[in-house]
Amino acid sequence: MLILYDIDMTLLETDHIGITLLENAGRELFHPEFTAKGISFGGSLDPVIITQMLVNNKVDNSPENISALRRHYHAGLDRTASERPVARALAGAHELVNATREHTGIDAIGVLTGNYPETGTIKLRSAGFNPDHFVINAWGDASPHAEPLRSHLPPVAIQNYREMKSRTIDPEQVIIIGDTVHDVRCALDNDCRVLAVATGHATSKELEEAGAHLVVDDLTRTQELLDWIMTTPAHR
Repeated sequence: MLILYDIDMTLLETDHIGITLLENAGRELFHPEFTAKGISFGGSLDPVIITQMLVNNKVDNSPENISALRRHYHAGLDRTASERPVARALAGAHELVNATREHTGIDAIGVLTGNYPETGTIKLRSAGFNPDHFVINAWGDASPHAEPLRSHLPPVAIQNYREMKSRTIDPEQVIIIGDTVHDVRCALDNDCRVLAVATGHATSKELEEAGAHLVVDDLTRTQELLDWIMTTPAHR
Protein backbone atom coordinates (compact mmCIF):
# COMPACT_ATOMS: atom_id res chain seq x y z
CA MET A 1 0.00 0.00 0.00
CA LEU A 2 1.15 3.51 -0.84
CA ILE A 3 -0.02 6.66 0.98
CA LEU A 4 0.38 10.00 -0.82
CA TYR A 5 -0.06 13.23 1.11
CA ASP A 6 -0.83 16.66 -0.25
CA ILE A 7 1.23 19.32 1.55
CA ASP A 8 -0.46 22.74 1.81
CA MET A 9 -3.56 22.80 4.04
CA THR A 10 -3.39 19.02 4.42
CA LEU A 11 -0.18 18.52 6.39
CA LEU A 12 0.64 22.15 7.09
CA GLU A 13 -0.27 25.79 6.66
CA THR A 14 1.97 28.68 5.64
CA ASP A 15 -0.25 31.78 5.86
CA HIS A 16 0.04 32.07 2.06
CA ILE A 17 3.75 32.85 2.16
CA GLY A 18 4.16 31.34 -1.30
CA ILE A 19 1.83 33.95 -2.82
CA THR A 20 3.74 36.77 -1.14
CA LEU A 21 7.14 35.48 -2.20
CA LEU A 22 6.05 34.85 -5.79
CA GLU A 23 4.72 38.40 -6.01
CA ASN A 24 7.95 39.75 -4.52
CA ALA A 25 9.99 37.73 -6.99
CA GLY A 26 7.91 38.96 -9.92
CA ARG A 27 8.29 42.56 -8.83
CA GLU A 28 12.05 42.19 -8.53
CA LEU A 29 12.39 40.44 -11.87
CA PHE A 30 9.79 42.08 -14.10
CA HIS A 31 7.83 45.10 -12.92
CA PRO A 32 6.64 46.70 -9.65
CA GLU A 33 2.94 45.97 -10.28
CA PHE A 34 3.42 42.20 -10.58
CA THR A 35 0.55 40.51 -8.75
CA ALA A 36 -0.99 37.13 -7.99
CA LYS A 37 -4.49 38.56 -8.22
CA GLY A 38 -6.85 36.30 -10.12
CA ILE A 39 -4.78 33.14 -9.61
CA SER A 40 -6.35 30.06 -8.02
CA PHE A 41 -3.70 28.43 -5.83
CA GLY A 42 -5.57 25.67 -3.99
CA GLY A 43 -4.95 22.31 -5.65
CA SER A 44 -3.03 23.81 -8.56
CA LEU A 45 0.52 23.02 -9.69
CA ASP A 46 3.40 25.45 -9.24
CA PRO A 47 4.37 25.35 -12.95
CA VAL A 48 0.78 26.22 -13.87
CA ILE A 49 0.61 28.98 -11.24
CA ILE A 50 3.85 30.58 -12.41
CA THR A 51 2.82 30.42 -16.06
CA GLN A 52 -0.56 31.99 -15.26
CA MET A 53 1.09 34.73 -13.21
CA LEU A 54 3.38 35.64 -16.08
CA VAL A 55 0.50 35.70 -18.57
CA ASN A 56 -1.76 37.72 -16.26
CA ASN A 57 1.02 40.26 -15.70
CA LYS A 58 1.75 40.53 -19.42
CA VAL A 59 5.22 38.99 -19.10
CA ASP A 60 6.44 36.51 -21.70
CA ASN A 61 5.94 33.02 -20.27
CA SER A 62 9.18 31.79 -21.81
CA PRO A 63 11.10 28.90 -20.23
CA GLU A 64 13.73 31.43 -19.14
CA ASN A 65 11.19 33.60 -17.31
CA ILE A 66 9.50 30.60 -15.71
CA SER A 67 12.88 29.34 -14.47
CA ALA A 68 13.86 32.78 -13.18
CA LEU A 69 10.63 33.16 -11.20
CA ARG A 70 11.02 29.63 -9.81
CA ARG A 71 14.61 30.33 -8.70
CA HIS A 72 13.72 33.64 -7.04
CA TYR A 73 10.76 32.07 -5.26
CA HIS A 74 12.98 29.26 -3.96
CA ALA A 75 15.66 31.70 -2.85
CA GLY A 76 13.12 33.85 -1.03
CA LEU A 77 11.56 30.90 0.76
CA ASP A 78 14.95 29.46 1.69
CA ARG A 79 16.11 32.82 3.06
CA THR A 80 12.92 33.34 5.05
CA ALA A 81 13.02 29.79 6.45
CA SER A 82 16.56 30.41 7.70
CA GLU A 83 15.21 33.31 9.78
CA ARG A 84 11.89 31.92 11.06
CA PRO A 85 9.47 29.02 10.52
CA VAL A 86 7.54 29.38 7.28
CA ALA A 87 5.06 26.57 8.00
CA ARG A 88 3.33 24.87 10.88
CA ALA A 89 1.85 21.41 11.03
CA LEU A 90 -1.91 21.00 11.13
CA ALA A 91 -3.56 19.08 13.94
CA GLY A 92 -2.98 15.35 13.74
CA ALA A 93 -0.68 15.53 10.73
CA HIS A 94 2.50 14.40 12.46
CA GLU A 95 0.70 11.57 14.19
CA LEU A 96 -0.89 10.23 11.00
CA VAL A 97 2.32 10.54 9.00
CA ASN A 98 4.23 8.63 11.67
CA ALA A 99 1.52 5.98 11.98
CA THR A 100 1.39 5.33 8.24
CA ARG A 101 5.16 5.36 7.88
CA GLU A 102 5.60 2.80 10.66
CA HIS A 103 2.69 0.47 9.81
CA THR A 104 3.89 -2.89 8.52
CA GLY A 105 1.00 -3.10 6.06
CA ILE A 106 2.02 0.11 4.30
CA ASP A 107 4.92 -0.14 1.86
CA ALA A 108 5.74 3.56 1.70
CA ILE A 109 4.48 7.09 2.10
CA GLY A 110 5.13 10.06 -0.14
CA VAL A 111 3.78 13.39 -1.26
CA LEU A 112 1.53 14.19 -4.18
CA THR A 113 1.58 17.94 -4.37
CA GLY A 114 1.55 20.98 -6.59
CA ASN A 115 4.74 22.22 -4.93
CA TYR A 116 8.10 22.20 -6.62
CA PRO A 117 10.38 19.73 -4.79
CA GLU A 118 12.80 22.39 -3.56
CA THR A 119 10.11 24.60 -2.02
CA GLY A 120 7.87 21.78 -0.82
CA THR A 121 10.83 20.29 1.03
CA ILE A 122 11.48 23.58 2.80
CA LYS A 123 7.84 23.76 3.93
CA LEU A 124 7.90 20.19 5.23
CA ARG A 125 11.11 20.68 7.15
CA SER A 126 9.94 24.00 8.61
CA ALA A 127 6.76 22.32 9.91
CA GLY A 128 8.80 19.61 11.63
CA PHE A 129 8.48 16.81 9.06
CA ASN A 130 11.52 14.88 7.89
CA PRO A 131 11.40 15.09 4.07
CA ASP A 132 13.38 11.84 3.86
CA HIS A 133 10.40 9.96 5.30
CA PHE A 134 8.44 10.68 2.10
CA VAL A 135 10.13 8.26 -0.25
CA ILE A 136 7.81 7.93 -3.25
CA ASN A 137 6.75 11.32 -4.50
CA ALA A 138 4.94 13.11 -7.29
CA TRP A 139 5.90 16.78 -7.19
CA GLY A 140 4.22 19.61 -9.02
CA ASP A 141 6.73 19.58 -11.89
CA ALA A 142 6.48 15.80 -12.47
CA SER A 143 3.77 15.75 -15.16
CA PRO A 144 5.16 14.38 -18.43
CA HIS A 145 2.66 16.42 -20.45
CA ALA A 146 3.06 19.86 -22.01
CA GLU A 147 -0.11 21.05 -20.27
CA PRO A 148 0.30 19.62 -16.76
CA LEU A 149 -2.67 18.56 -14.66
CA ARG A 150 -2.86 17.19 -11.12
CA SER A 151 -4.44 14.03 -12.51
CA HIS A 152 -1.13 13.29 -14.25
CA LEU A 153 0.61 12.87 -10.87
CA PRO A 154 -0.77 9.57 -9.47
CA PRO A 155 0.65 7.57 -12.41
CA VAL A 156 4.02 9.21 -11.73
CA ALA A 157 3.92 8.03 -8.12
CA ILE A 158 2.80 4.56 -9.20
CA GLN A 159 5.69 4.36 -11.68
CA ASN A 160 8.11 5.53 -8.97
CA TYR A 161 6.75 2.79 -6.72
CA ARG A 162 7.27 0.21 -9.46
CA GLU A 163 10.86 1.32 -9.97
CA MET A 164 11.67 1.41 -6.26
CA LYS A 165 9.92 -1.81 -5.25
CA SER A 166 10.39 -3.78 -8.50
CA ARG A 167 6.72 -4.69 -8.49
CA THR A 168 3.44 -3.15 -9.52
CA ILE A 169 0.74 -1.80 -7.22
CA ASP A 170 -3.01 -1.83 -7.77
CA PRO A 171 -4.32 1.78 -7.89
CA GLU A 172 -6.89 0.82 -5.22
CA GLN A 173 -3.93 0.27 -2.91
CA VAL A 174 -2.88 3.88 -3.42
CA ILE A 175 -4.52 6.36 -1.05
CA ILE A 176 -4.33 10.09 -1.71
CA ILE A 177 -4.90 12.39 1.27
CA GLY A 178 -5.72 16.00 0.39
CA ASP A 179 -7.90 19.00 1.10
CA THR A 180 -9.23 20.10 -2.29
CA VAL A 181 -11.64 18.82 -4.90
CA HIS A 182 -8.60 18.62 -7.20
CA ASP A 183 -7.04 16.03 -4.87
CA VAL A 184 -10.29 14.07 -4.98
CA ARG A 185 -10.58 14.23 -8.76
CA CYS A 186 -6.98 13.28 -9.42
CA ALA A 187 -7.47 10.19 -7.25
CA LEU A 188 -10.75 9.17 -8.86
CA ASP A 189 -9.36 9.78 -12.36
CA ASN A 190 -6.73 7.15 -11.60
CA ASP A 191 -8.85 4.65 -9.62
CA CYS A 192 -7.08 5.50 -6.36
CA ARG A 193 -8.77 5.84 -2.98
CA VAL A 194 -9.03 9.31 -1.49
CA LEU A 195 -9.28 10.62 2.04
CA ALA A 196 -10.32 14.26 1.99
CA VAL A 197 -9.75 16.58 4.93
CA ALA A 198 -11.71 19.82 5.27
CA THR A 199 -8.83 21.90 6.59
CA GLY A 200 -8.51 23.98 3.43
CA HIS A 201 -10.99 26.16 1.57
CA ALA A 202 -13.26 23.31 0.42
CA THR A 203 -16.14 22.38 2.69
CA SER A 204 -16.95 18.84 3.75
CA LYS A 205 -19.99 18.95 1.50
CA GLU A 206 -17.94 20.02 -1.52
CA LEU A 207 -15.45 17.23 -0.89
CA GLU A 208 -18.23 14.67 -0.49
CA GLU A 209 -19.93 15.85 -3.68
CA ALA A 210 -16.62 15.57 -5.52
CA GLY A 211 -16.66 11.87 -4.65
CA ALA A 212 -14.17 11.46 -1.81
CA HIS A 213 -14.33 8.00 -0.26
CA LEU A 214 -13.96 9.48 3.23
CA VAL A 215 -14.23 13.09 4.41
CA VAL A 216 -13.02 14.23 7.83
CA ASP A 217 -12.80 17.59 9.56
CA ASP A 218 -9.11 17.12 10.42
CA LEU A 219 -6.48 14.42 10.82
CA THR A 220 -6.66 14.09 14.59
CA ARG A 221 -8.35 10.68 14.90
CA THR A 222 -5.22 8.75 14.03
CA GLN A 223 -6.38 5.23 14.82
CA GLU A 224 -9.76 5.65 13.11
CA LEU A 225 -8.07 6.97 9.99
CA LEU A 226 -5.48 4.20 10.06
CA ASP A 227 -8.24 1.61 10.44
CA TRP A 228 -10.02 3.04 7.39
CA ILE A 229 -6.81 3.13 5.38
CA MET A 230 -6.17 -0.54 6.12
CA THR A 231 -9.67 -1.74 5.21
CA THR A 232 -10.31 -3.51 1.93
CA PRO A 233 -11.45 -0.84 -0.53
CA ALA A 234 -15.11 -0.83 -1.47
CA HIS A 235 -15.76 -0.84 -5.21
CA ARG A 236 -17.50 2.36 -6.30
